[in-house]
Amino acid sequence: MSAKVRKPPLVLGLVALVATPLVTRLLVHGDMPDTWGKFPPPKSPDVPGFNWLVFGLGVALALGILEFLRAPQRFGFAPPTAARDEHVPQVRFPPWCVPGALLAMASWALMWGELPEAAAPLVPFSFVPLWWGFILALDGVVYRRTGGLSLVATRPWTVLAIAATSCVSWYFYEYLNYFTRSNWYYPNDAIFSQCGYLVWFGLAFTTVLPSIFVVYQLLTTIAPLRTRFERGPKVELSRAAVQRLLGLGLASLAALVLWPAPLFPLLWLSPLLVLAAATSLAGAWTPFSAIRRGNWAPVVLIGLATALNYLVGEMWNFYSTPQNPNFWKYDVPYVNVLHVYEMPLLGYFGYLPFGMLCWVWWIHHARLFGLDPTIDVVAGAGPTLARRDDA
Repeated sequence: MSAKVRKPPLVLGLVALVATPLVTRLLVHGDMPDTWGKFPPPKSPDVPGFNWLVFGLGVALALGILEFLRAPQRFGFAPPTAARDEHVPQVRFPPWCVPGALLAMASWALMWGELPEAAAPLVPFSFVPLWWGFILALDGVVYRRTGGLSLVATRPWTVLAIAATSCVSWYFYEYLNYFTRSNWYYPNDAIFSQCGYLVWFGLAFTTVLPSIFVVYQLLTTIAPLRTRFERGPKVELSRAAVQRLLGLGLASLAALVLWPAPLFPLLWLSPLLVLAAATSLAGAWTPFSAIRRGNWAPVVLIGLATALNYLVGEMWNFYSTPQNPNFWKYDVPYVNVLHVYEMPLLGYFGYLPFGMLCWVWWIHHARLFGLDPTIDVVAGAGPTLARRDDA
């Protein structure tokens, strides 16, 4: 990873990302959305209904993505090489693994109302321990599979920094959601005061990035899956091309504010273009940097990790009790059908670019504040964590 990272592109990219929807809205409409300032954001009354054409295009794109995952050789990838014979020290599960699993299971039962009625007052507070228990348990599995490499084991303070970044990044999405007709909303909005929701949701949002990263780390320990995407087409963009992508990202973000319904997929794509381009222009490594050498594993696996992570999360959400303030529903234009839990089936494909954005967001913020953004536990794509005895 380059040590020479320029901070001005990081600052300007972030300012542009936040300012573009606000300025666009004020210049065109002269006011803020009707739901502005209400938290959690309510359901929008004017979201378009189902549309066969948009749904058909979405299905075609989804089938293309699935075919890429199934047979990457059809998209210019060479067959994977034999998995490297890597010596992994034999270690036991770390001390935080089992307690994390127990915390997750107890919180899971609490959220679903499976514990005695005397525990009901704790239900509104089950979301955060459920996810942090899940994160700690899975981090322990990663630790075991890598012979002692995990974020909690080697860099626990970084976990806290990732959690803080996670909170900021998802609050940005809640901010952006005001300008896009509330693609998601929280119907259990009378449990806390508005201030209480802001505080509690802030704690809940700390789990987004850590949970995605730990699932990603686990996937990278599966050699056949990782090597499947390591020998793809090499793509290297000039600095001018990256600058054009930055401009495209900002223009598309402005367009999303103007036409939120027909351009709703840009909610997940435009911020990724802006932040990835700004981070690249700053000279920082991103998961897209590996594509220069034909290694697509980082971007593919972080996307898969996010989809898998939130397939579990959507299940937890769907069966939670009415006392769960974090319960969410979707009202996505044109394709709000064929739900798997609360999420429309096509919506799961939006998790792919969202996962890439989460990683880039962490790299951006880490570099901005002089932190080491390394999260990989398996060598091959970029910087890798070191065991304490190797550091």
